[in-house]
Amino acid sequence: MTSLRRTALIWMTALLTVVGVLAFFVSYDLARREAADFLDGQLRQIALNAGIGLANAEAPGAKHDPEDEFVIAIWNPAGEAMRNSPSGIDLPRLSKPGYATIQANGEDWRVYLASDARRSVQVAQRMSVRQEMAEAAAIQAGAPILILIPLAWLVVGWALGQVLGRLREVAAEIAERGVDSREQIPVTGVPSEVRPIVEAMNVLTNRLQHALEQQKRFVSDAAHELRTPLAALHIQIDNLRANAGNDQSSLISELLAGVSRAAVLVEQLLRLARSENANGEARRETVDLSELVTQCVADFVPLADAKGVDLGIAARDTVVVQGWPADLKMLFGNLVDNAIRYTPAGGSVDVSVRQNGNSVAVEILDTGCGVAKADIPRLFDRFFRAAPLDVEGSGLGLSIADAVATRHGFAIQIENRADRAGLRVRVSALLDEGSLNQR
Repeated sequence: MTSLRRTALIWMTALLTVVGVLAFFVSYDLARREAADFLDGQLRQIALNAGIGLANAEAPGAKHDPEDEFVIAIWNPAGEAMRNSPSGIDLPRLSKPGYATIQANGEDWRVYLASDARRSVQVAQRMSVRQEMAEAAAIQAGAPILILIPLAWLVVGWALGQVLGRLREVAAEIAERGVDSREQIPVTGVPSEVRPIVEAMNVLTNRLQHALEQQKRFVSDAAHELRTPLAALHIQIDNLRANAGNDQSSLISELLAGVSRAAVLVEQLLRLARSENANGEARRETVDLSELVTQCVADFVPLADAKGVDLGIAARDTVVVQGWPADLKMLFGNLVDNAIRYTPAGGSVDVSVRQNGNSVAVEILDTGCGVAKADIPRLFDRFFRAAPLDVEGSGLGLSIADAVATRHGFAIQIENRADRAGLRVRVSALLDEGSLNQR
């Protein structure tokens, strides 16, 4: 099981181990070289100052830095100089034996004086040489740390990126899921610190799915149970009208219209419940979309003629899609029905089916009253109606159409017409390669 804490610790430990080993060998080699140069210089200084006249007797190819040379002076008890280093630098004699720091010839010197009854020996070295050695030692000690910081960012960042990449995959899987998805969020490869959250989300998703299924089942059962008594009530009202007098005929007609509206509402609720309960397990079929839309238009021609609305096909391209024919017929049937209902007598409803490359669009143009721009985002809400109150409707037609469109991967766009009053309803989708090959 992947763990963020364990991954970070493992990579940090591995990084520190590698850098530590490399720093040890690099520092050892640099210190060895520095010490070798320093000790070689000391050997040279001892050899040159062991006696007089050896200043020009150095070995061929010997390299040295003049700044590294010691300044040595020897005095006899009388204070007379017995020897000075060949550097040509005269330093003042210390007043008492021991260490001291003095300034001479514009430079700082570290001086040591030793005296006995026979002679006094003073050895001096430039402070700048000591400063260079200290800086070199500091750089050797600090270089591994300076290298470790950016290297640690890169290595640990890469390691955490590999672990957190699985979280991004899980987030992408969740974002791509539909509201009707019943699959569990996979926990394979999820870090152990985050796994309880993912498992809790799975539990919560199961609870929500159960609650939604209960709600959908209730709506479906209620709508189904209401159909029978409403149908019986409709028959009883017809029987009553047959035996009623002329003075009661108008009242009975109003009662019959109310029952008919209730029956239509129940039928719409049942369609909505069926469309939402569809789990997508049924096999999709190859559907001639142009023929299906044409059939939907033909079914509503009697309703359009009765209302005095000109209903027809404006354009018809041959389009083949994959889907469920009954659901698609319900989708376009509801849209055509809405267009006819909200278009006044003398108006027109034009339906077109067009294909452009791998995209298809079904447009329904009406010359109705249109809707307020602020109400367009709410048109797919259940029981929301933006049309005039004198037009019969349940407010469920667009909700059903939206549910079917979403299930098929279609998008519905509704807008007011720019050329005149009315609505433009556009159902669009991208065709897959299989549908294109079947044309």
